Amino acid sequence: TETSVQLALDPARVRSALAAAGNTAPVAALLPALRAGGVRAVSPNGVLGDPAGASVAEGTTLLDAALDDLCAFLDGWGR
Repeated sequence: TETSVQLALDPARVRSALAAAGNTAPVAALLPALRAGGVRAVSPNGVLGDPAGASVAEGTTLLDAALDDLCAFLDGWGR
């Protein structure tokens, strides 16, 4: 998710040659160890997930959805 969003926002900031998979277990399963010891407790390289499938298209879709959600929230605010 994060890699796709960064690719959509500023692809020059993404160093794809250095991309490496980390712990791919569901975050819910990792939460106790994450809370107790941070990311290093569950991923020696500091990565959660696998950035291999990241894309500009996915990042754009995610950003569009976030913007839609924000607009809907603001439209309903104060009603």
